[in-house]
Amino acid sequence: MSLVIPSLPQKDSATQQAARAFQLSVAGTSFNYMNTYMLGVALSADLPEGEEFNTPYKLKLIPIVATMMANLIANLEDMLEEEKALTKKHSILDRIRDAAKELIDFQDTSISDKVDAIGDIFDALDDIPEALGVELRSLPSKLQSSLKAIKKLAKEVEKNGPTAILKSSMWDLLSATDRREILEAETWQRYKQLFQKIPTPLMLQIDDDRKPWMADAQFQCMEDWFLGYLQVGGFNTTMLRGVRLNAPENTDIVDLDKLLTKFPVTDSILKTEVGDDTVSLKAAAEQNRLYVVDYACLEGASCVPVHGEERFLGAPMCLFYLNPNPPAGYPQSEGGALQPIAIQLLQSPDPVKAPLFTPKDAGNANDENGYKWMIAKYFVNVSNAIQHESVAHLGDCHLEIDPMVVAANRNFAKVHPLMVLLKPHFRFTININQSALHSLIIPGGVVATNVGPRIQDTWDMVAEAHKNWKFDDNNPEVLFARRGVDTLPSFPFRDDTMLLWQATFNWVSDYIDIYYREDDDVRQDFELQNWINEMVSGDYAGFKGFEHLEQNPESSGHPWVLGSVDYLKRIIAQIIYIAGPLHASVNFAQYPLMSFMPSVAGTIYEPAPGKDTVINNEEDCCKYYPPLDVSSYTYLFEYLLSSLQYDTFGYYDEGDEKDQGPYFDDTRVLAPLTKFQQALQEIETTITERNKTRPMEYPFQVPSKIPNSISI
Repeated sequence: MSLVIPSLPQKDSATQQAARAFQLSVAGTSFNYMNTYMLGVALSADLPEGEEFNTPYKLKLIPIVATMMANLIANLEDMLEEEKALTKKHSILDRIRDAAKELIDFQDTSISDKVDAIGDIFDALDDIPEALGVELRSLPSKLQSSLKAIKKLAKEVEKNGPTAILKSSMWDLLSATDRREILEAETWQRYKQLFQKIPTPLMLQIDDDRKPWMADAQFQCMEDWFLGYLQVGGFNTTMLRGVRLNAPENTDIVDLDKLLTKFPVTDSILKTEVGDDTVSLKAAAEQNRLYVVDYACLEGASCVPVHGEERFLGAPMCLFYLNPNPPAGYPQSEGGALQPIAIQLLQSPDPVKAPLFTPKDAGNANDENGYKWMIAKYFVNVSNAIQHESVAHLGDCHLEIDPMVVAANRNFAKVHPLMVLLKPHFRFTININQSALHSLIIPGGVVATNVGPRIQDTWDMVAEAHKNWKFDDNNPEVLFARRGVDTLPSFPFRDDTMLLWQATFNWVSDYIDIYYREDDDVRQDFELQNWINEMVSGDYAGFKGFEHLEQNPESSGHPWVLGSVDYLKRIIAQIIYIAGPLHASVNFAQYPLMSFMPSVAGTIYEPAPGKDTVINNEEDCCKYYPPLDVSSYTYLFEYLLSSLQYDTFGYYDEGDEKDQGPYFDDTRVLAPLTKFQQALQEIETTITERNKTRPMEYPFQVPSKIPNSISI
């Protein structure tokens, strides 16, 4: 391979500039935008050549899919046992398991053997009807649809890769219309039994290694402390806002008086729940002890039935008190713990239809046994999951980086130093997004089945969030203060991600200093200026909030100028941060913290309870949760997305490809890259130590568990 030493276009010869211009003109025929999918959201119009998943990527999927299939088979075995119909099930299911094991034994199995193993699974499935001595059509409908769908699933995965499992095959497996009664759980334990041949998620691992302060409860992830901890160390930490007496303008901090007009929590409720007659809402707000999550974004959204079953939504609010002396059952850490005080499930207060639910029923919601409070917490977690999948994950990560990939390829020549730096952080993003557009966020797809709102409402939610998303406001150096959560004494995501942000910024700064010696180098870089103008143009990428761009004084040309090295560093570092650490925080927490349905799910099967609603026991609670088929669909989907890591943040190689040289041909990059990787190793040590004393570990910003790009 010939060396490629990056260069700025204005410093190239006329011949070199012409070659760059030609290369970009060709790129412009492949990289283009569309905004008709979600109005106002610019996306890549198609999948350009060279952006596809490669062979090492696809190979990494095989053991993941094999584990998923093994779990499916185990649950199928339970079904068969219930049917009491398969007289020769033992030998056939052993054959399926043996074939699946060949796939799982990734290191010792050749690609051809993997293909053969998939074929063995097909053959065994074909033999099940013969073993029964019946035709396929005479099998019970539950078993019949399962067999057909597993075969279809395996074939589609073999042919099309990971997105096949996110399409109709799993839907076919679980969509028989007469299965609600069979698959309706009556206990929380029944949901735990779904995890058979698949690693136990983190939210259930807590029960196996209980801390001394934990209450004697069946599932810790259904306790009050867990609801509070999810806001700072969970799958979606983006919704928590500080509540103040006089909220500053141009921030996301919530004004106490305005909050109380729609969420009428009283001093009496606070005193009762905290167990302290000296506290008040006003004093708590003054002391930075009041916080709220508000899912107003769900108001007015509607649901569509699944399997003929109606589904429902709320638009809840939950008030938290940062209690310096938390009650029993909470972590007794320095600085206190977030204690949920009250939940209202609708945006407008109503003492009957939308009462205030509290742990001690201080809001008089007719909830002496506490089951309504448990369901209220479930509504909050479901709402958090819906906002997570639609906005925090898909919208604020996948769909923000997507047009950035297009803009960069259209405007930076391959030899531009910024293109060289950004390319690994853009790897496979368009491919995974195209797969999502055609399988996840479509009517009848994964999101429509597993996440509550009808798909049009999901699109609208994403588009509205995108319209309000401003680049500079999402810089981690300002984001937490804007939300009023910078004063929280403990915030695992914030505390860990700030280490990664600083290390990333330092790396980008050192890299850019190699090529840009002064601000004029930035101003004269016409590829860079073309790029930033396309980034902010409503006709192209359409980003808002680049507040430090300068207006172009020239009467012609682009309207904006990126004028400083310092601002360039912040922009590039933030793009890399979004593609790496930020996306990792929302993606890789899905299966660990969103898979046990009685705690966190994406959909609700009963309307929001009111004062007159009767919930007497565990079985009544289970009516609100997804049936077992939708639950399986949900957590297997999450397992796939949470398990595949193609590469490692800050290490610029090609996955498992061997015998390759260093990614950067410019030897001047070696020293700052080594410095960056050393910083990441130190951060790994720091976070590992922090996790030893946290109520629950927060592994989602550990550098070695973060990929460079949004590739899954």
